[in-house]
Amino acid sequence: MEQLDPPDPLVWDERRLWFERRQAAASARGAGRVSEQAVALLIDLQACFCAGAWAATVVLAATIVDTQVEASKVRRAAPAEELRWLRALRNRLVHEDRSDPALTLQDQWTGRAEWERSARRAVDIVFATLYPERQAAQQT
Repeated sequence: MEQLDPPDPLVWDERRLWFERRQAAASARGAGRVSEQAVALLIDLQACFCAGAWAATVVLAATIVDTQVEASKVRRAAPAEELRWLRALRNRLVHEDRSDPALTLQDQWTGRAEWERSARRAVDIVFATLYPERQAAQQT
């Protein structure tokens, strides 16, 4: 089962480089008040992302966003619709609706591309929150 084996080293490196390029681009805007815990969790986020643990990436991304928002008091670092999407997906993963689960075994086999897109979107939201644009960082 592909999901339980480490990814091919080339796949890992492609994911790592994508993650690091996104972080570098976002951090070029500078950072405001950054949460120590959010940044520490970022290491685990990158490991989950590189491993292809897509649902775990989404849950951890939402945790980082909430931690950073609380520490920085910057509520508008990422677009509101993006924050709503991330929190809603995280909540669906954490609080199962047995009649309509957010993630199924079938998804682990056939829905991995869609979950990867969601994980990438979640990572981008993390970087928008950690490294807000100057106007957003000045609003509280």
